[in-house]
Amino acid sequence: MDLQLAGKTALVTGASRGIGLAIARALHNEGVSLVLVAQTSDTLHKAARTISSQSSAGKLTKSAPVHPIAANLNRRDEVERIAGQAIERLGHIDILVNNAARARVGRFFDVEERDMEEVWVVKGLGYVRMVRAIAPHMMERRTGSIINVVGSAARTPSEDFIIGSMVNAALINFTRGISRELARNNVRINAISPGWTLTEQQQQVIDMQSAATGVPSEDIERREARGVPIGRLVRMEEIATLALLLASDKLPALTGEDIIIDGGTTTAI
Repeated sequence: MDLQLAGKTALVTGASRGIGLAIARALHNEGVSLVLVAQTSDTLHKAARTISSQSSAGKLTKSAPVHPIAANLNRRDEVERIAGQAIERLGHIDILVNNAARARVGRFFDVEERDMEEVWVVKGLGYVRMVRAIAPHMMERRTGSIINVVGSAARTPSEDFIIGSMVNAALINFTRGISRELARNNVRINAISPGWTLTEQQQQVIDMQSAATGVPSEDIERREARGVPIGRLVRMEEIATLALLLASDKLPALTGEDIIIDGGTTTAI
């Protein structure tokens, strides 16, 4: 399927690794010019160099520039700076991918209040502020797609991820609530909620467990995936493929939705 994304522009937050990097790489592979945002400058610039050097048969990625911008998304002025610089460098923004997040894992009474506040500010307010900064630009041009990477924990909170689950649920409601206003100006907004995903960080944990126990990494991954009906963890590339479809104009009537991709784990409505 030709998604006709070549020549478009995108701003991706949390783009230095994991799901954000996978989405950014997939967009660039389709010929999309990028602004990448993350907090750690060294990791971010390494990601930008990796994406810029990638090649794919039949795809012209050399003409699609990649601009890294290091920023701390827990500050409103930083969000506004990013938006201004992104529009200045790319000319306009066709696609916004909100992915930056802080995940504080731990039981409710063990999590410090400052950690709870950080999750709310970086992910919750960070997504909202980025939409406030970029969406008016899209609405003026009467075109654009916003993708919020949220998480299936919004529907199935666990004892050790209550705060993150609360933020995820709030962001799904935000996505649905703002979608009508954006739709009147031909701008779409949707959420992707991944389940347990085999990111680089998760793979490192598995490899560390393997080194400590002598059990092969593949066996540990299979053990961890027993609760997933398809029998394996979600791959980042699968999430990136879904993001490409949402970023394209192939489904113009799809907006205000939260799409779960977790191997069939979530059974709640």
